[in-house]
Amino acid sequence: MKIAFHRFWTKMPLAILVSIFFLASLKAYIKIQTTLIGYKIGQKKQQEAELLEQQSSLTMELAKLTTKQSLMDAAAVHESSMAAQGWVSH
Repeated sequence: MKIAFHRFWTKMPLAILVSIFFLASLKAYIKIQTTLIGYKIGQKKQQEAELLEQQSSLTMELAKLTTKQSLMDAAAVHESSMAAQGWVSH
């Protein structure tokens, strides 16, 4: 029994070193992955801001195009174009 106990303690420093190396490697891996994910989140937030700006611009353009006066002007242009082509408007 004393021999088995002695073997256990002689192998203990190696087991501790391997465990420390494994934990340090795991910590480094997690830190790197966290950093990479942070960069990706930053890129997505920038893309979101650009898309929101584009959406706002398109919404304003749509509002301009769908005003009553804008629609009346477009209808008049279309009607005159049809008349010029010989189509009769009812």
